[in-house]
Amino acid sequence: MGWSVVPCFRSRDHCPVLAEEARAFFSILLEGLKKLDMSLAEGSVSLRWSVEAMNLLKRMQVELIALLKRSQLPISFETEEDWFNQFMQETATLLDLCNSLKFALSGINRYRMVTELVIQKMVQDDSACSLSLKDLEFERLVGEARSSVRATKDNVSSSSTTSTGINGNEGRSKLNNSNKSIAAVMLAAKATMVAVSLILVSAIVSPIPIDVASEELISGSPQLLRPFADMLTALIARFRERVSKPDEDGSRFVLAEHEMVDSAVGDLRAQVMQGMLAGEEEEEERERWLESIGLLRTSSAELRQGVEMFDAVVDEVFDVVIRGRKEMLGMFRDGLLSSSTSM
Repeated sequence: MGWSVVPCFRSRDHCPVLAEEARAFFSILLEGLKKLDMSLAEGSVSLRWSVEAMNLLKRMQVELIALLKRSQLPISFETEEDWFNQFMQETATLLDLCNSLKFALSGINRYRMVTELVIQKMVQDDSACSLSLKDLEFERLVGEARSSVRATKDNVSSSSTTSTGINGNEGRSKLNNSNKSIAAVMLAAKATMVAVSLILVSAIVSPIPIDVASEELISGSPQLLRPFADMLTALIARFRERVSKPDEDGSRFVLAEHEMVDSAVGDLRAQVMQGMLAGEEEEEERERWLESIGLLRTSSAELRQGVEMFDAVVDEVFDVVIRGRKEMLGMFRDGLLSSSTSM
């Protein structure tokens, strides 16, 4: 069938504006990555920072869709390396990421609700149940919450690592087509999506390997891709500095809000296991107990707010990707109609 094109779609040789469009796209992407890196340098890995990361993916998608629409590139129906197929594959992966993050958020929210149930149980009248029963109830509830976190980690991590892969051979092959500028743009978009996706999974679920093969990434178009690859590598390194090694069971939390809740839960657990002291020290212990409950309440509220903010931005990214895919499919359809009428 050869090349079928939407009306006025031309190659890069006839569209010198495309190279400038590509440089503008890289400039926007670099600016976003730098801001994300600076935010991480000044703060911690948190849900608020994760919202910034998702906003970067959203901005990238908006700019990429606009660039593709303005450039009016030819669509090949016979090669998987065509920009259209790349776009559809990468956005499908991004949709998978959104679904995985929504699932992960449900696990975090479940943990938060269980901790609030712990609060309710712990503030009951001490005479209503013995300390031993209280111990068992506390451990059961906390164990249930951590089991939910581990199940979420296993599901999200496995799906993310298998669906967001990128390697040097793939990057080189895609840069060998006739349009180096758009190939570089598509490769940069995918590398950003992969890196940010794995960073988010590492932050929200549990640390996993993050590798975008930066040296292979720049081999096809060093002038355009070198600054971008360096910035992406710096962001990944910055994130690694902020992330501690997880526990052996993989249930240690990375998010600042999540760690605060877990720390407060741990303090309460320690007090329950030690038991309430009698005599003169009883009042001091009770004050400490109430302070710990108050801290857990505050931490849980902050976690809830962060989850709500992140959940909203995940929905926004999902909507942007769906709209973009519909627009690209519309261009594909128009190309088919134009090709059939010109024959």
